[in-house]
Amino acid sequence: MTETDFRTPFVGHLPGYPAENERTAPGRPVEEVYSRLLLERWRQFIDSEESRDERLVQAFLERHPCLLPGSHTVDGDSGHSPYPMAVISQPKLPGLSDRHPDFMWIAVHSTEVFPILIEIETPHKQWLYGDRAEIHSDLAHAQGQLAEWRAWFDAGYNRDLFIDQYGLRSFIEDRKLSPRFVLIHGRSENYTSSKLRRQKQAQLARNHERIMSFDRLTPCKNSVLYSCVRREADGYRVIAVPPSLTIFNFGDGYQPAAGWHEALDTCADMAVSRREYLKEQLALLVEEPDAYYEIHSGGFRTLRARWL
Repeated sequence: MTETDFRTPFVGHLPGYPAENERTAPGRPVEEVYSRLLLERWRQFIDSEESRDERLVQAFLERHPCLLPGSHTVDGDSGHSPYPMAVISQPKLPGLSDRHPDFMWIAVHSTEVFPILIEIETPHKQWLYGDRAEIHSDLAHAQGQLAEWRAWFDAGYNRDLFIDQYGLRSFIEDRKLSPRFVLIHGRSENYTSSKLRRQKQAQLARNHERIMSFDRLTPCKNSVLYSCVRREADGYRVIAVPPSLTIFNFGDGYQPAAGWHEALDTCADMAVSRREYLKEQLALLVEEPDAYYEIHSGGFRTLRARWL
C-alpha cells in the first residue's frame, strides 16, 4: 500500500464525476455537481466496513478536504482564505512526538489566526454506553488527545515554535494566535437514541472544542478552492488536490507550497485537459503572482478578480 492508493478504485473516487469534469474541461467544473456526488460517496463510505480503517478515512479526507470543518474558522465565517490555501495533513507539533493531529487548518481572521487541530477517529467508534450514558473509552481516549494539544499550546514558548514551524510570522505581527480543537468521532445514532444521551453529548465539549459525528461532515463553503499539503523540512508540499480544484487569478496563496504538478497528475477524477490547464496557470502564478494585474499610468495597479 502507498500513501495515496490503498486500493482500486482509489479511496475517494467519485463515480459519475469524471464525465462531468470532462464535459466542462478545461474550464471550471460545476461546484454543485461535485458537492452532490461527494456527499453521496461519503455517506456510502462511512456506512461501509472500509471506514473501520482510519488510514482509509484519512486518505478520503485528504482527497476531499472540503469535508473537514474549520477552513474559515469554527467560531464564525471568516472572509479570509486559510493558509496556505489548503488543509495540512498530519501536522507535527514541535517536541510532541508521540501523537500529532490528523489534520489542521490555519484559518485567518482580521484580528486572529486560528490553528484548527482536528482528530479523526472512525465512524464505528462509540460515544456512550449503558442506560446511564457513560462516556465510552473510545471517546475518553480521543478527548485526551485534544487535552494534550491544548496543554502544549498553553506553554508560550511552544507557540513561538509553532509560529516559526508553519511560517506564520507575517500573519502574527498584528494578530493573536487562538488554537481550536475538533474531534470527529462515531455516528450520531449513538447519542440520539435517548434524551439522557442527547443531554450528555451536548455537555461533552470543553471551551474552544468542537466534538461532532461523521454524519455532520458535508462539503463546506468554497469547497472547490482548497487542497491538502504536508509540512516538510523545506516547506509545504501538496499531496492531494480535489477533482473540483479551482484557483484564484493571483498567486500569493499558491507560492508557499511546492508539488502542484505532481498532485494534479495523481488526481484521477480530473479531466486531463483541466489538469494541464491548471498546471500551466499555477506555474505562471507561482513564478509571477501579479501576472493578472493590469499596470496603469503612474504605476496604479488593478486586478479583476476571477476564478480559473
